[in-house]
Amino acid sequence: MTENGTSARDESRALDATRSLVDDALTAGSLTTIATGGALVGLGRRAGETSWVFRLAGRGLLEQFGVSATAAPLTSVGVGYLHHIIIASAWGFVLALLILPQRGIGRVLFTLVAALLYVLLSARFVPAALRIGYSVTGNTASAVAIGVSLGVALLGAIWLSSTVPEGEAVVSS
Repeated sequence: MTENGTSARDESRALDATRSLVDDALTAGSLTTIATGGALVGLGRRAGETSWVFRLAGRGLLEQFGVSATAAPLTSVGVGYLHHIIIASAWGFVLALLILPQRGIGRVLFTLVAALLYVLLSARFVPAALRIGYSVTGNTASAVAIGVSLGVALLGAIWLSSTVPEGEAVVSS
């Protein structure tokens, strides 16, 4: 027993649970990046260029730092893609930290509400630099595509977090 009345075994379980939550949230961030990246490529394809969203996001970011995007057109696509990886991963990670501790059907409902709130808030209140897809997803139609992708990715993260890896036994206390 430790000074505060908990055993080392209890502390170890709590640490393992925290590690597992962070691992699952990182997985959700990765799934979010992949799913929303596909949606952004789809939006670009509809506009006639698959890298369109990434190019526009990169241009906007470069111009904020005083760099002319026309001087480095390929750089703008790379910067936009890097922006997407960072922002989408962060959104997936943070939302997963809120969603994954929920249990039962509430977890699924919370996920759907979180995706819907992202759509509603991103189109109006989230600054372009913190939005998945930068300013390109500032209208409702584009935000819905991102919201659906975000919801699917987070539901996938729930599914993955609820599975027990093969060879590991479920320990009940």
